Amino acid sequence: MELNINLANKKIIAGIIALICVIAIVFYLPTIVSMSEPEACFVGSVCQHEQRVDLLTLLIPVFVLVGIAIGAIVFFFMTRKLESKKNDLENVTSTLIQFLNKDEKKIVEKIIEENGKIYQSELSRIEGIGKLKSHRIIRRLEDRSVIEVEKHGKTNIIKLKKEIKETLLK
Repeated sequence: MELNINLANKKIIAGIIALICVIAIVFYLPTIVSMSEPEACFVGSVCQHEQRVDLLTLLIPVFVLVGIAIGAIVFFFMTRKLESKKNDLENVTSTLIQFLNKDEKKIVEKIIEENGKIYQSELSRIEGIGKLKSHRIIRRLEDRSVIEVEKHGKTNIIKLKKEIKETLLK
């Protein structure tokens, strides 16, 4: 069995590992600090407890900033991946629209005008498209996964597929 990890997955894994490391540091830091408990309060003229509190006061913002930086880096890589998927979907949708014939484009445009949802009977009222022609066009568009048909009593509700609707109705 071959393990195939591409660059995007490596970035995600690195982000998760970094996040786990930060969480581990936050949880184990009190244990480490408590192990360095001073024996005597004053060594010379300096209170050892005060020095430890000062050290913690300085370290806490450092750890918080490191955690925020790691979180920002992970967020950056995740959003880049999501943006590339969104751009791919937009390209596929625009290509799909180009391959529709004139009547199919009329149907899709009418569905878009109605915010992605329309009764089939309303589509048959489009000029130049009757009941039979609209029925055939709807079947073709459904076969191509452009629309989905939902039964509603004696008629159908025609909806754009979710991915296409999000791309076209932004």
